[in-house]
Amino acid sequence: MDFAAAEMWIKLGLAIACGAAIGIERELHDKPAGLRTNMLICVGSTLITMVSISVALTYAERQINIADPGRIAAQIVSGIGFLGAGTIIQARGSVHGLTTAATMWVLAGIGLAIGSGAYEPAIAGTGILLVTLSVLGWVEGRITPPRHFVYFHVVADRRPGLIDDINRLAEGARVSLGDFALKREAEGMQMDFALTLPASKRDALIDGILDLEGVRDVRVNE
Repeated sequence: MDFAAAEMWIKLGLAIACGAAIGIERELHDKPAGLRTNMLICVGSTLITMVSISVALTYAERQINIADPGRIAAQIVSGIGFLGAGTIIQARGSVHGLTTAATMWVLAGIGLAIGSGAYEPAIAGTGILLVTLSVLGWVEGRITPPRHFVYFHVVADRRPGLIDDINRLAEGARVSLGDFALKREAEGMQMDFALTLPASKRDALIDGILDLEGVRDVRVNE
């Protein structure tokens, strides 16, 4: 492989541009996989694809009966799966990070396209990905209010029926308590649980819990 060839630098430059475009959008929305991560994914996928094709051509020139240009590049698909899994957090019946993982998966495909010389599909894919993340994200936010993952810590007196009262408030907000933990003490009790709900319902639920008899303090962490 001629690493001084203009085509190689064109491919790597395009990979940097596509990865940076997606990375900047992710940074603006404060997502865990930002500019550097997305650039590295796209450049890495491009480079591996280029090497895969080069190795296959080298074997073919030597008339060795192993000349599959997709053999090494195919490992990108499985490799990006492990990286994407690291961005997904599953807890309390809710899953977070699926969009980030899917973005990384699509970006690896863009890198594959660039590495194989399919520039137009790569550019088109980058445009579609940007529209999906930004424009459709805005539309989605208009259709359904954004939901937040909120941890609750409640300090209260030991009163029978208090847990049932909190459950009724959660049911009224159409959410369910997750990872409920109760700690009884001589002077009262402490409850920890988590919910996924819009900001408006979060504030209303905090006020409702504070109004319950025996509740001393409510703390939240998002």
